[in-house]
Amino acid sequence: MRLPVRSVRVRATVGASVVVLVALVFAGLALVVTLRNSQISGIDNTLERRAVDIESLLDGGASPASVAVASDEDGLVQIVDPDGVIVASSVNVADGERVSDSPAGMATTEGIAALGNEDFRVLVHPTDGSRRFTIIVGTTLENSERTQNALIGALVIGIPALLALIAAMVWVVIGRALHPVEAIRSRVAEIGSRQLDQRVPVPPTNDEISRLASTMNQMLDRLQDSSNRQERFVSDASHELRTPIATIRHELEVALRADSDEHWRDTAQEVLDEDLRMQRLVEDLLFMARHEQRPPNDIAAKRALVDLDDIVAEEVRRHRSHLTIDTSDVSAGQVRGNADHLGRVVRNLLDNATRHAATSVAVHVASENGRVVLDIDDDGPGVREQHRGHIFERFGRTDDARTRDDGGTGIGLSIARDIVTHHGGTITVADSPWLGGARFTVTLLDARAIAPMSEPNSPGQPRPDR
Repeated sequence: MRLPVRSVRVRATVGASVVVLVALVFAGLALVVTLRNSQISGIDNTLERRAVDIESLLDGGASPASVAVASDEDGLVQIVDPDGVIVASSVNVADGERVSDSPAGMATTEGIAALGNEDFRVLVHPTDGSRRFTIIVGTTLENSERTQNALIGALVIGIPALLALIAAMVWVVIGRALHPVEAIRSRVAEIGSRQLDQRVPVPPTNDEISRLASTMNQMLDRLQDSSNRQERFVSDASHELRTPIATIRHELEVALRADSDEHWRDTAQEVLDEDLRMQRLVEDLLFMARHEQRPPNDIAAKRALVDLDDIVAEEVRRHRSHLTIDTSDVSAGQVRGNADHLGRVVRNLLDNATRHAATSVAVHVASENGRVVLDIDDDGPGVREQHRGHIFERFGRTDDARTRDDGGTGIGLSIARDIVTHHGGTITVADSPWLGGARFTVTLLDARAIAPMSEPNSPGQPRPDR
């Protein structure tokens, strides 16, 4: 399989190899320098001891000729008197000139002709006793250089071999580490818009890759859920729009076959009613779409202090219904939220109550135990207990007593639930203890329990000191 040059495996292997190569080269150089310094230090110590020994013999009265004994080919000795005359020397430099004219101390000569131009380490040591001489001792660096060359040769062979071994190990290790990533990539490439039920494999390593795979599966769960909800939403919306469209078409077809003006007036009223129904449905759909697309932090940023009792009074005043809406039990209740959205909650609940009520609707608002509670009761047929879990679903159908044939859009309660949930509250339905029908209860946090009353109020929301 041909790997791209920019793949993570190739780049990681090359990068690791370069780092290791630099480290090995510097380590090899440091090793060679350390070895050379160690050897030179050892040679210098040996030469110093040898010069001190000769000086001791000379101070003891020994003649220079007797101490400059024959030496092997690796070492040399010369004794020079104060006049610069060589008074004694080892056999290997007996016929030569003075080995070193350097001042006192250690020095390295590049070559001595009498010894084959080899490099030597030389010590020039003037004596301090009664007999003044200059002692020159030295030894060849051939063995030291041979050892260094052997080490350099071993490094020249060993560093590439070690580098190749490390590169192979990095290649294998990274390949094994990235194998789950490739499996995840392959699976994601296979997943299409119609295959959101598939999931990427999660490796049992419990590392970053495992957590990445788990996160991707969670994302796929959300995408699948969103796709399913969208499909259901489109299907239900299409079904809901089909009914008024079919009704309008039927009424117009019947009217075309009739001759009386009175029938046309009846048809016009039916068409108008169905058009209003479609308008409410489209408005609810647009609101729901915009509400879902808005990020939660944007919704939270537009929250302000809101008097829920004022909203109830305004919505009741605007509401057009032949029924009596009792607001005598509405008291002060201040919450934190979006006034327009909370108004839509009250409006949708009032619409639902008046559509199903027989004669009357009652609204109750009270603040208790750090909560603001809104109750809307009606004297209609109520909601059966087995249907209460589905009544807040989009286009959710319940029993025959609460169908949408009376003009409801089927998503008003769903919108109310979503808004209340975004405000950190709850919405429930139960039997009305007052009127015998249904009671819808909205519970929100009391603003006075979560925020100081000195905060500025939103425009159009007076009485922050209630």
